[in-house]
Amino acid sequence: MPTARSARRKPASAGRATGTAATRLSDAQIAAEATRRLAWDAAVPEHTVKVTVARGRVTLLGELQRDQQRSAALEDVTRLFGVTGVSDRIVVKAK
Repeated sequence: MPTARSARRKPASAGRATGTAATRLSDAQIAAEATRRLAWDAAVPEHTVKVTVARGRVTLLGELQRDQQRSAALEDVTRLFGVTGVSDRIVVKAK
């Protein structure tokens, strides 16, 4: 018999794209949304991070001045619908 606690648990796949092909986002759609989110984040300077997507895996490329900026960029894209993983290729170089 399920308990109240177990009834409230989310499935392990919650937050990840597990739908049919008809409900999955294309790589171009994911890249557009990731780019939009980065542009709206005041913690990430504009035009400093490039986004590429292959089979749902997002790669972030660029150079930032602080680790907090890098963390913000990663957080912006990690939980996007359709993202299966994130590769961090951001270099932090203090100026």
